[in-house]
Amino acid sequence: MSRPVRVLVVALAVVLAVAAGAVVYSALRPSTPTQDGWNEQPPAAGAPVRPVAPSTAGAAADGTPRLVTGVADGGRYFVDQDGRPILVRGDAPWSMLVDLLPAEAETYLSTRSEQGFNALVVSLLGNPANGGVTGDGATVDGILPFVDGDVTRWNAPYWDRAHATVARAAELGLTVLLYPVDSWTIDEPFGSPSADTCHRYGEMVGTWAADLPNVLWMAGGDYTPVPETDQCFEAVQEGIRSTGDSRPFSAQLISVRFAGQDPHWDPLVDWDFVYTYQPVHGAVREAYDSPPVRPALLAESNYEGENNTGGEPTTTETLRRQVLWAITSGSPGDVYGSDDWEFLPGWQDRLRSEGADQIARIRDVVASLPWWTLVPDSGELLTGGAGGGDEASDQLESDLATAAVSPDGDLALVYVPTARTVTLDVGRLVDGARAWWVDPTTGEETSVELEESMATPGANAAGEQDWLLVLGSHAVG
Repeated sequence: MSRPVRVLVVALAVVLAVAAGAVVYSALRPSTPTQDGWNEQPPAAGAPVRPVAPSTAGAAADGTPRLVTGVADGGRYFVDQDGRPILVRGDAPWSMLVDLLPAEAETYLSTRSEQGFNALVVSLLGNPANGGVTGDGATVDGILPFVDGDVTRWNAPYWDRAHATVARAAELGLTVLLYPVDSWTIDEPFGSPSADTCHRYGEMVGTWAADLPNVLWMAGGDYTPVPETDQCFEAVQEGIRSTGDSRPFSAQLISVRFAGQDPHWDPLVDWDFVYTYQPVHGAVREAYDSPPVRPALLAESNYEGENNTGGEPTTTETLRRQVLWAITSGSPGDVYGSDDWEFLPGWQDRLRSEGADQIARIRDVVASLPWWTLVPDSGELLTGGAGGGDEASDQLESDLATAAVSPDGDLALVYVPTARTVTLDVGRLVDGARAWWVDPTTGEETSVELEESMATPGANAAGEQDWLLVLGSHAVG
């Protein structure tokens, strides 16, 4: 089963306002999953506590897992709760909150945490178009989000479970890029309400998420802007902001490669959700170079097992290219995805896919280095052998080598997707700089002599020809 292109051109008329009498909602914070629901209270004093799985993202100053919480002062990358740079290592389980029972959610979250993931793209509401179960937004076991379809009358069991799932993600070091309503759910189950009702819903979502430390806000989806829908999306975000919530916000648009290309959305977002199925280096670099300065995160490209450009299903080579092209073109991380974004039968057995394992190894290599100091190269470091293919339609049709280097020359990365010799201006690097070829399929590095001409080492462990060249004074791993 292949992932359909989730294209929706929404043409909505504003309807009469739904009654504004909202159900007062106070979120419980369940702590342990069962097959049918989350226990509503923490364990009694002295009771055994389920251990939190370790996260390769490390720990914050207070001992809790690091989370993606804000944008760095310089605007190029994200920071954790202590203000330290944090590489985004994402997945896209869009329909997790409606497709999974609590015990299944625990399997998914704990596995992804163990693999080093630290961010998830998730919809708060479900619809078959975003991987959900039914058009009314019900969970797999029939729990509806709203009473009588009124978005300001919440059905507490739905929101309690969603809260518990996001809270558990926080315990495991997983930040949620959360869509309160998206382009697939705004018509059903959301019901296209008035701007006032959208604002009230946003207030409720902001209150619901106030004690969740691991949320960044999203709008859109596979979305071509329509004024009436824009008005609702913005009203929801304004409602969230009215609760005092200032966490970063972005929008995913299908009409452009990142929100900064849309005059309406450009001034509204705090970071760019870069979205392309073409070779990703072009879109990421364009977003990086476009004012104002803000993170240009590759947040959706081809998912493992799918190919929305019409070619063969995405390979592990495609996934490696997406990650490393993104990093060397200015992205502060990336979001991986798989054909199990909608949790197809047997998804548990595919969590540890070869694609997920390979990108975890690549991310480990990048995260071990001061990646946040890197600036995309414009030919000053990589002076020959770059290749081309900027306008190719498929990731594998481009052979462009991309590079990034820190201003002081203390670190540089060069991603070479096919066999060749590249030439370098080694004068851009610090005195005594060293060189390592890293096999992106395994993460294993080999120290080599730094020269002006560097030839790729041959086939990598997967029998393919792509390699990552690490230069500078920092040992790999």
